[in-house]
Amino acid sequence: MLDISGFLVAFMIVLFLVLIYVLNTMMYKPLMDFMQKRDKSIADDLSSINENDNEVQELESKAMQNISQAKNQAGELKASMIGKVKDELSKKFEVKKEFFEAEMNSFMETLAKKQESLKSELSSNLGQYKEAVEAKIKNI
Repeated sequence: MLDISGFLVAFMIVLFLVLIYVLNTMMYKPLMDFMQKRDKSIADDLSSINENDNEVQELESKAMQNISQAKNQAGELKASMIGKVKDELSKKFEVKKEFFEAEMNSFMETLAKKQESLKSELSSNLGQYKEAVEAKIKNI
């Protein structure tokens, strides 16, 4: 039947050990080195992503600070410009008001003079008006 040959068993053991050595050097070690390099590359990429996230957050906070500062400066500038415009307009308004008050005073003086002259003319001609009215009444 089947004989077990010591030489064949020893040869198979040696062949198995050689096969393990060859597979280890040609396949398993390069594969393990590749997997370690890949794991290291993934870890480096993750740390780089975390650093980039931190940088993005810092830049975003700086941008928000700049935006809020710009809004504050714009508000201050707007308020100062509105104040300046109001001051200029109030000055112009005062000048126009003084001008129209002077015109009104001049007109009132002229009106008062005309009123006085009309009163004096009416009082000087009162006799004539009285006679004219009496004559009209007699005619009726």
